[in-house]
Amino acid sequence: MITNRNLEIGNWKKSRRPLSFISFVSFISLITSCASPVITPAPPTTINVTIVADSKTTTLTTKALTVRDALSEASITLGQIDKVTPSEFTPLTQDTTITIVRVTEKFDVEEVIVPFEKQTVRNEGLPASESRLLQTGVNGKDEITYRTVFENGVQTSRAIVRRVSVKQPLAEIVMVGSQTTFIAIPITGTLSYLSAGNAWLMRLSSGSRKPLTTSGDLDGRVFSLAPDGKYLLYTRTTVISTTAASPTSAGLSNSLWTISINDPNAKPFDLKVKNVLWADWSPTAERTLAYTTAEPRATAPGWQANNDLFVLTFSTLGNVDKSTLALEASSGGVYGWFGTRFTWSPDGSRLAFSQADKLGIIDPAKQSSSPIAKYPVYQTYSDWVWNPFIAWTPDGKFLYTVLHGPPIGIESPEDSPIFDVAALAADGSFGASLITRGGIWANPMPSPDGKQIAYLQASAPLQSVTSKYRLMIMDRDGSNAAAIFPPTDRGALSPLDTTFVWSPDNAQLAAILNGNLWIVDLNTRLSQQITGDGQTTNPTWVR
Repeated sequence: MITNRNLEIGNWKKSRRPLSFISFVSFISLITSCASPVITPAPPTTINVTIVADSKTTTLTTKALTVRDALSEASITLGQIDKVTPSEFTPLTQDTTITIVRVTEKFDVEEVIVPFEKQTVRNEGLPASESRLLQTGVNGKDEITYRTVFENGVQTSRAIVRRVSVKQPLAEIVMVGSQTTFIAIPITGTLSYLSAGNAWLMRLSSGSRKPLTTSGDLDGRVFSLAPDGKYLLYTRTTVISTTAASPTSAGLSNSLWTISINDPNAKPFDLKVKNVLWADWSPTAERTLAYTTAEPRATAPGWQANNDLFVLTFSTLGNVDKSTLALEASSGGVYGWFGTRFTWSPDGSRLAFSQADKLGIIDPAKQSSSPIAKYPVYQTYSDWVWNPFIAWTPDGKFLYTVLHGPPIGIESPEDSPIFDVAALAADGSFGASLITRGGIWANPMPSPDGKQIAYLQASAPLQSVTSKYRLMIMDRDGSNAAAIFPPTDRGALSPLDTTFVWSPDNAQLAAILNGNLWIVDLNTRLSQQITGDGQTTNPTWVR
């Protein structure tokens, strides 16, 4: 049965016939006739422009489209720093005025005098009414490069683009007497200390002292007398001038120096080592030391530690004879950016090291290291890292240190406030806590004969980072601990003053209280203040 729908479909199919060629052409013509006509650009019109350049005004009739084209047509060449108004690629319009300013520059160098500074050094060895000229001031010299700019021959600016120091000024240094009434006491060997950026020396008596340096720029990071008593090792702040050509960022900036302490006319030796975090003498090899370095950083704490280690030997003339890599630079483990603490073994064959989470031994000859103790990192919540103090026994078999103890409550191991004075076998076979809750700055140090241990006891052991301290002495097994300094009427030591050192004969201790140096006699338990400037730090004592 055929339905109407089928018929419709059939009719539709029959009606689908292909278009003839003529019909197709007619269709295309219709579309084309409806399209927009093609626009042909009008030929460029002639316009008048005015060019003001080189003290002349020129009128140019041109078909140029831009300022640059007009200048080219007028055979006007621009210098690299000439100014054009309007700019070169600006389209031209009728009666455009183009102005050219010829710009030239000149660089000239001038030398200027840099006046010397005047410095005063207090000397408690001189009466208060006396003064002495230690160093005559000498002016320095800087070389300044100026850039002068001229527009159409008229100077418009002059500015400094570079400043270089040709000769550093030498400060005038005057020693002013500030003699105090402190009683002079006998001392064994040579005792040196740092005060107001200079090194001072005492021998045999606290009443006989002299300045070893007068530069006033010792930073205290390294300050150590050689075991043979011939040299002082120290670091000086490096001053780098900032110029527009070479800006300088903040951060660690020092250099390593040494000076003979026996020659009254000795001059300091620059050991040509920069950015030093730690350095100290070999206990056995003459004129030999180890050091570690860092890269300066503008952010706290001011450096990124390299965690390297070098051994250096210098001649009697101050020339570096040999520098040997003892430990390759590394990340330094957990919080390694802060650095590694080192200390020589008594026989000079090894070094102990401590980092934020471990303590161990380094063999410089093999360039190898091995841990002997591990502990939880102490979370300071600040920009400093705690690395435990370490000290060898005279026989080189044990190390005295401070270890981070376990939590006492629900705090994490990293937040534990417990710090114990401990003894560790150098081979890692033994370890014992001698004083529980001594404090983070306890810094135990054996006497030269190894029979006694001096250390610091925190008054508030659970807040030992900021606590006051007292100097203690005990037998090497931790027994018979007793406080010896400060006197009860003198208060206690602040964390900034937790520095002390043994005398070579085991009979005395030198300690810092309120920025002044005191000597403690271990037989009588009496103490005597021997400096009064309030700026004393870094005592170091040898035979």
